[in-house]
Amino acid sequence: MKNSEHNGFHVHVYFNEHNIDCAVALTEALYKAFGFEIGNINTKPIGPHPVWSRQVSFREDDYQAVFQWLEANHSDLSILIHPLTENEYRDHTESAVWLGKPINLDLTIF
Repeated sequence: MKNSEHNGFHVHVYFNEHNIDCAVALTEALYKAFGFEIGNINTKPIGPHPVWSRQVSFREDDYQAVFQWLEANHSDLSILIHPLTENEYRDHTESAVWLGKPINLDLTIF
């Protein structure tokens, strides 16, 4: 999934009041494993993300390692991985990869 127009990737881990502890533990473990930039724990919709979420940012060169780590560790959480390009709509749709059950994003903001 390499492309010279990418400026890195985002991971969005989705959760609710029942699995927030699992989501926080997963994102903290991802941070400890790789040292990436980790976002706030959002307990309200933010941007196109209609449910609670937490974002982790990482470099393009780390894509394969992050994907494999998340694939092995995501449990039943829904996770979106997308590139960061000039086209946010495409980033969150055709260029995105889901682990777990996909969430219907609010794409009207793009």
